[in-house]
Amino acid sequence: MRVVIETKLNIEGNRGSSRGKFFVRDRDFKDDPNFAVAVVAYEWIQQQWRESGCRDLIIEMVTWNEENDITEIVKEIEPVVEDDLPF
Repeated sequence: MRVVIETKLNIEGNRGSSRGKFFVRDRDFKDDPNFAVAVVAYEWIQQQWRESGCRDLIIEMVTWNEENDITEIVKEIEPVVEDDLPF
């Protein structure tokens, strides 16, 4: 499933918006479309954050297909870090 994701971010006081087309797995989309798109949006926001030099970032708005607001879902996503340390 292809979706259009739009983000409005505030990076250290500089506000900007970006829009892009992304692929979301059909199975994930059928189970929970908002969460599936939110995961893709989160990954894209992380990429934008790294490209900006890892500066302070505030997510102001995230939508998909111009009508579905998933801002709060994206803000709640946290990366899964595997803990494989021996202690």
